[in-house]
Amino acid sequence: MNIRLITLFIILSLAACVQAPVFKAGNYASIQSNYPIVKVNGVDVEPVYSLDIDAGENSLVIIYNTYQYDYHCSFTWEAMAATAYEVTDQENREPLTLYRWVRKNGLWAIRMDPVHPLRCVRDAR
Repeated sequence: MNIRLITLFIILSLAACVQAPVFKAGNYASIQSNYPIVKVNGVDVEPVYSLDIDAGENSLVIIYNTYQYDYHCSFTWEAMAATAYEVTDQENREPLTLYRWVRKNGLWAIRMDPVHPLRCVRDAR
């Protein structure tokens, strides 16, 4: 019975590991969002939650969905090559915040350099 518990612990530990981001070759960064990205650098895109972007100045529009409203939140920031970014609504004063995502070790990642939205415009559903 102990061997089963040890095996289960090892499997759960490996599943909990923080994966290092994989970047597209060249001068690219990656971004992930908990909400759909609908516009990239002024161009409408099919809603996506993860994509590769060119390093340099970028702008995004992300839809933050609530029960009553959709908020179209706009971000502009300078993306660095081979860097991961994340947009989330967790523990923020704004509806959404963009962070530089850094893998600390195999079990931990940290969010750095918060970028607040330029604006979030409410649309009624």
